[in-house]
Amino acid sequence: MATQQYETLKDMGIDDVHDIEKYTSRIEGDMDILKIYLHRHQGEWFAKSKKFKFKRVHKNVPVKEGLVPYRATTEPSPYYLRAVAELDSLVTEEKTTQNKKEVLLEELEHLEKVVARKIEDIRRQIDEM
Repeated sequence: MATQQYETLKDMGIDDVHDIEKYTSRIEGDMDILKIYLHRHQGEWFAKSKKFKFKRVHKNVPVKEGLVPYRATTEPSPYYLRAVAELDSLVTEEKTTQNKKEVLLEELEHLEKVVARKIEDIRRQIDEM
């Protein structure tokens, strides 16, 4: 996996992007708040998190109806949107990998049960001889 794919997160100071567990996002006033939660490593009591604040872009949008020709509005900054897009791809990728891992573990458990039954059957046949 190319590290260039997560340039925005690297610029934000996230050294190991695969250490990201989840993230939350909210709006407070004219700021977008992005909180990134990292995996808890062995020996740590609490999971680490990093909080980032992004100023929202102010725009005047033309209005077709009403007395006022323009209405003030805000939208997320492009930098914030790039960071969220990278986080979405990371979280989705991790879930896909986790789903594959769960499927493989289930297959392994099933195989272990089949082999255990076969061993029991062969031992029973040996005892009957």
